[in-house]
Amino acid sequence: MAAAQEATVIELDTVLVEGGGSGAAGSVSPERANGPVEGVVASRSATGTKTDTPIVETPQSISVVTADQIEILNAQNPSEALRYNAGVQVERFGADPRYDWIKIRGFDAPAYLDGLLLPNSTYATPRYEPYGIERLEVLKGPASVLYGQSPPGGLINFVSKKPLNETQREVEFQVGNHNRFQGAFDFTGPIDDEGTVLYRLIGLGRLSDTEVDFVNDDRAFIAPSFTWTPTAETSLTLSAFYIKDDAKSLQFLPSQGTRFPNPNGQIPRERFIGDPDFDDFEREQWGIGYEFEHRFTESLLVRQNLRYTDVDVSLPVVRGFGFPSVGGVPTNFRNVTRRAVNFDDEIGGLTVDNQLVYDFTTGAFEHTLLAGLDYRQFDSDFKTHLVPTSPLDVFDPDYSAVILPPPLTGNIDQSVEQTGIYVQDQIRYDRLVLLLSGRQDWASNDTRNRITDVEASADDAEFTYRVGALYELDPGISPYLSYSTLFQPTVGVGFSGGLSSVVTGAGGAAFEPTTGDQIEAGVKYEPTFIDGLFTASVFQIVQENVLVADTANPGFQTQAGAVEVRGFEIEGKVSLTDNLDLIASYSYLDSEITENTNPLFVGSDLPVTPNHQAAAFASYTFDSGALGGLTLGAGVRYFGEHWGNLANDLPISSYTLVDAVANYDLGYLDARLEGADIAVNASNLFDKDYVSTCNDLATCYYGNGRQVFGTLRYKW
Repeated sequence: MAAAQEATVIELDTVLVEGGGSGAAGSVSPERANGPVEGVVASRSATGTKTDTPIVETPQSISVVTADQIEILNAQNPSEALRYNAGVQVERFGADPRYDWIKIRGFDAPAYLDGLLLPNSTYATPRYEPYGIERLEVLKGPASVLYGQSPPGGLINFVSKKPLNETQREVEFQVGNHNRFQGAFDFTGPIDDEGTVLYRLIGLGRLSDTEVDFVNDDRAFIAPSFTWTPTAETSLTLSAFYIKDDAKSLQFLPSQGTRFPNPNGQIPRERFIGDPDFDDFEREQWGIGYEFEHRFTESLLVRQNLRYTDVDVSLPVVRGFGFPSVGGVPTNFRNVTRRAVNFDDEIGGLTVDNQLVYDFTTGAFEHTLLAGLDYRQFDSDFKTHLVPTSPLDVFDPDYSAVILPPPLTGNIDQSVEQTGIYVQDQIRYDRLVLLLSGRQDWASNDTRNRITDVEASADDAEFTYRVGALYELDPGISPYLSYSTLFQPTVGVGFSGGLSSVVTGAGGAAFEPTTGDQIEAGVKYEPTFIDGLFTASVFQIVQENVLVADTANPGFQTQAGAVEVRGFEIEGKVSLTDNLDLIASYSYLDSEITENTNPLFVGSDLPVTPNHQAAAFASYTFDSGALGGLTLGAGVRYFGEHWGNLANDLPISSYTLVDAVANYDLGYLDARLEGADIAVNASNLFDKDYVSTCNDLATCYYGNGRQVFGTLRYKW
C-alpha cells in the first residue's frame, strides 16, 4: 500500500506500535522514523534531519534497509545487509569475519547506533548485530552539520528494535555450510496491564567455521530494553547490549597465485597462512544508555539520548607480507614472508545528544525548528607487539613453527572530545520545502606515546552548514538541490627538523582538520498507486587537507592532498503487488586524486572505488494453489573493475555474483503450524572464485565463496 504523502514535517515521537511489527501478521500504526516497517519500502527517516521526516521530503540521498529486507536476505552482518544499495562499497576485503570495511561514495563510513556514534579505534572497531535492528539507514554525503566531525561520503545508522506494546515472540534456528549453527530469539510486549512499561529482549548465539582453514566466526549477542511511559507526554527507554566475537583474521595473500599467475598454480581459497595456535580475534562490545523525551505542548518536544559504549579487541595474528624479493621481483613463489603481531586495542566513552523540536507557523510558512547540543568523549588504549617469524609454504603449509611472543613495539593513549551546537529549520511554503542547517563544533584530541613519553594535542573549531530545497510536483515527484560542508579533525603532527614523526606523536605543528563539501541534485518519486520509493541523484564531493606521505621527509605525513568524487546514483524499492517486491540500484563514481606530494598519484582513482556498480533483487510470494505459501527470490550483484592502490597500477577485475532464496510458510501445510516458516538462502550461488581487492602485490584478498543457510523460524 503506498505511503501517504505528508503535508508537513512531523517531529519524532515516542515509538508505540499497534498490532504486528516487522514481519508479523496484523496491522501496524503509521510508520515512524525509528519504528518497524512492513515490507522492504520505508517512507520515513530521522537520520538525515533528526526529525521524523518523509524521505521524499528530505533534500539529500537516504537509503533504508528494513528488518524485513534483512530477514529475506538472511544478512549475517551489516555488509551483507547493504549489498543492494547504490553507492555503497561493502566486503572490500572479502571473507573477513571481523569487520565491515564499508565505504559510501568512495569514503570510509562511520557507524552510529540510534543516532549516537559508536566509538572506533585502529582495531577496536564495532560491528553491530543486524538481528537486533529495525532498520539500517545510509545517509549519503557530508553529515557534519548534524553529527559533527565525519567523512565526506556519509554514515550508516543502526536503528535498534524497541519495545512494542503488543506481545510478539520469535525464535529461529539456523544451520549452514562450514559447520554453521545459530539460534536467536526476540521477545517483546507489555509488562503491566496498563501498558505503561514495555520490554524487549533479543539474543543470538553462533558457532561457525568459515571457508578458510582454522578461521571461525563465533558470536554471542544480547540486547535488553525497557520503555516507561508514565504519561502520554513522557517516555523513557533504557537499553543495553553486549556482543562477544571469537574469530580469526582475514588472510593477506600474495598477488602471484591469487590476482596474477603463479608458476606453482593458484593459491587455494581456503589457505590459512597464519599460525593455528597463535592467531586469534576476540572482541567485546557493550553499551548502556537511554532515550528520554517529553512533550510540553503539541508543538514543543524535548529529548535526550545518551549512551556509554566500550569496544575491546585482542588480535594476535601471523600475517603474510608477500614472497621474498629483490628489487621488487620475487625470488621464489612458494614461501611467504611472515610477521607475528599482536594488537591490543580498547576504546570507550560517552555520547549524549540534547534536542528541542518546535513546530510553529509564520504567515504562510510552516516551520519545524530543531535545536541541539551534543557531546562525546572517547578514550583509547592501543598496544602493538611485533616480531618477524618463519616463512610459510603456501602450497604445502607446515604449521609446526614455534611463534615467539612478540615484544611491545607501540603503546599509544589517546583522548578525543567533541562538543557541538546545531540549529535546523525545515520550512514549508505550499509545495516548496527548504532545509537550513548550521552547526558550530569544538573538537580536541590528545595523543601520548607511553614508550617515548611524548605528547601531541590539537584543538579545532569549525562551522559547517547545509542548505537544501525541494519542490513537490504531481504525482509524488520531488526534485531537490542541496549543498553541505564537512570537517574531520586529523590526528598527528607534521615534520619538524627530523626530531620526531607522526608515529611518535610529536614534531611540527598539529594538522588542520580535513574539510570539504558536496553539492547534490536529484529527484525522488513516491508513487501514489503502489508502495514504492525511487531516488536518482548526481553529486560532486571535494575533500581537502588530506594527509599524504611527505616525500621530502620520509616517514612523515603532510596535508597536501585533495580528492574529488563525482557520481550518479539511482535506487528503487517497490512492492508492485502484495506478492512481488523489487530492489534495484546503480551507481557511477568518477573519483580523482587532484593534489598529492607524489606526482604519480595525481589524477589517480581512489582505490577500491569502481566506476560502475549495480545490483537487483526480486522476490515473489505465491498465496494460492499448489505453490501457496512459497516465496522465491533471486538477486544479482555487479562490482566493477577498480584499482587496488593509489598508483593505479594494480588492476582488480570486475565480478558478478548471484544470490537466491526460497521460503515456505508452514501454515499453508497445516493450520497448527501458523507462524512457522522455513527458508534456504544462498549467496554467491555459483561459487564464483574471485579476488575482492588487493592493497599491493603482497596483500590480496579472496571474496566470499558460496554460503548456504537453512533457517527454521516461528513467530507467535
